[in-house]
Amino acid sequence: MNFYLKQIVYWIKWKSPIYEEFLRGKKVLDMWCWEWKLLKKDKKNIYWIDLNKTEINRLKNDWFNVKLEWITETSYKNEEFDIIMSDNVIEHLFPNDANLMFIEMNRILKKGWKIYLKTPLEKIIWNTFWHIKPYTPSAISKLFRENSRETFGSIWWLKIEKVYYYGWYSKNKIIFLLNYLIAIFIPYFRTSYLLIIKKI
Repeated sequence: MNFYLKQIVYWIKWKSPIYEEFLRGKKVLDMWCWEWKLLKKDKKNIYWIDLNKTEINRLKNDWFNVKLEWITETSYKNEEFDIIMSDNVIEHLFPNDANLMFIEMNRILKKGWKIYLKTPLEKIIWNTFWHIKPYTPSAISKLFRENSRETFGSIWWLKIEKVYYYGWYSKNKIIFLLNYLIAIFIPYFRTSYLLIIKKI
């Protein structure tokens, strides 16, 4: 079944589509998203890093796999994780840190496995004080070319596999699903996207 349709089914059931479809049963690092909701789904297999010392200490006391670390340089071993999740993080980074984040993701991700990166698009990126800039799928794909033509070296070992778009969020489930369906077909209504990136 197409992932767009699967997401609708999961949302109707009040389940997380990304967790149910991609993360369940995998060893996952959730990188610095301030929200630790994924941790509650699998205390054994899901790890989390953040810079919020109070939250990290509280979660450690509850025996969660958490560390006080920054996304560009972690203490995890090479190729330790099956999946890396980055939810609404990259838009808070300057380009140099965004580039270093991808390099670190590549280091700790197993070969052949994937990164799931979710971020807002340009139209809503500026509605928060500390959003730095939008990163579109096409901008990120340029980093992954053999010749990136950017100021950074190429990260050619990462490849974009798929992009899924989202519409405006609403607490009303019916309106939310309508916005979601419209955004699939009409780019104007897209507000964010999920990028699936594979380590080759």
